[in-house]
Amino acid sequence: MLLEELEAMERAVALYASDMPNGYLLQGPQDAAVVGWINQGVARLGREEIRLRASRLLGHRLLWLRDMTTPEINRRHKKRFPSKRRLGLAESLAAITIGWTAPAPAVRNLPALIDGPCPRCDDAGKLWVNRVIDDASGWYEEGYVPCWVCQGGGAE
Repeated sequence: MLLEELEAMERAVALYASDMPNGYLLQGPQDAAVVGWINQGVARLGREEIRLRASRLLGHRLLWLRDMTTPEINRRHKKRFPSKRRLGLAESLAAITIGWTAPAPAVRNLPALIDGPCPRCDDAGKLWVNRVIDDASGWYEEGYVPCWVCQGGGAE
């Protein structure tokens, strides 16, 4: 697996799954050990599992930023990544490696997956909203719109 084929979250998951020491310090501008651990993590989990875990990690991060994680989502995240310190180190090292590849990896739109029911719509995929059309006249419309968390990637 070439480093150029992985985006940052995928690299972080691969590093987490590797034999990377928990207290590792970067050993120069392009550390061959880090690249080796990324390859080792991909070999251990496989490309599809790396992508799935990276998507769920991204989904958790987006929910966490909006203070929308549920106890069940947090439990599953903690089961997948029991060490916060190791995950933080893996994410930091993965972010640094983005600058090591020339050209930089193309954005591949890693989907943000929620590991459990959507905390906003409870997996209905839609929300009932009142949309203000004209605030001065009090004109609004009601109706369903796609859930911005699970249908829109949580980025809105």
